[in-house]
Amino acid sequence: MILRHYPAGPLSRHVACFWWSRRHTVQEHCEHILPSGGVQLIFALHDSPISCASGTQRTVWTRSVVHGPQHRYYVAGPKPPGTSVGVAFRAGAAGTILGVELPDIADRHPTLEMLWGRPAADLHAQLSAAAGAMQCFRILEQELTRRLHPSHVMHPAVAWALQSLHDRGAGRVGHLQGACGYSPKHFIGLFKATVGLTPKQYGRIQRFNTVVRGLAGSTPGTLADLAAAAGYADQAHMTREFREFAGVTPTGYQPTGPDRHLHHRT
Repeated sequence: MILRHYPAGPLSRHVACFWWSRRHTVQEHCEHILPSGGVQLIFALHDSPISCASGTQRTVWTRSVVHGPQHRYYVAGPKPPGTSVGVAFRAGAAGTILGVELPDIADRHPTLEMLWGRPAADLHAQLSAAAGAMQCFRILEQELTRRLHPSHVMHPAVAWALQSLHDRGAGRVGHLQGACGYSPKHFIGLFKATVGLTPKQYGRIQRFNTVVRGLAGSTPGTLADLAAAAGYADQAHMTREFREFAGVTPTGYQPTGPDRHLHHRT
């Protein structure tokens, strides 16, 4: 069971949603967690360790973990029974709240204790003592709002580029850089410092996400149609990028649910 909560402003500019999940039995299978361009903060409200792996690097964590911006899928699970609560940050918005440079945690999975120290343990204790999902959401909303810096405003060029890449996917980075009036090096550096990914990487991930959402939908259509709609050169181009980001081909993709399109069951 999964419940979601969407915060009001000003936190809504940084957080896409909070979520709360309770698992009653062991999840014995693993999942490929597909890249979204954003950051996830997860609290496990139980004592069992959970593993995840990016490439050859494996992390075993308890209590809390921060999944940094990913260039490709990572492997998660198996997962024990129990309750978890999490925060899905908007692209480029996690750094100011977590107090970390996002390029430093790209493709990494540090615990929140590594970033915050004792306050992370205190927050976990509050969440563990909460009466239910809504109280967890209130605790997280209060804590993250407290950590917002009122003076922090995302650079307008990055904010505009993020929206454009989210709407249109890859293939327009040169146009974005030219429209902003910055040199390619400066524009790419500014974007990566904020998001943790280059604009080209982020755009490719958004294009891939368009296909994943289509495949997970009730009427996905043909692969050729999905490739054309997402802006790929052809179906073969889409399949190559899909395998790079998901670890499987589009025909081998198995979402764990219609609203969990970034979770591929292995």
